[in-house]
Amino acid sequence: MPSLALTSPDTQSQFSLVQAHQEGWTILEGCGPENMDTQIRGVTCSDQHAWWRVSQKARCGSEYHREALARLSDSERQQISLRFGPL
Repeated sequence: MPSLALTSPDTQSQFSLVQAHQEGWTILEGCGPENMDTQIRGVTCSDQHAWWRVSQKARCGSEYHREALARLSDSERQQISLRFGPL
């Protein structure tokens, strides 16, 4: 499976959590032991199902979902990659 090229989000980005919430997930900032992580969390589904949804849509070419993955902490992306394959 090819790896997705994830780049840091553009400061001019139009990223909005409204679409994420409509899809049943959200991005939380300030998580983890040092309050430095950014993670995906399920709103109407489990966290792992939210990871799967976002990674699958990113693999299918969704720029919105690629940007969501790019916003995550390295450790969160690594966990998603280990569970669902390379990003």
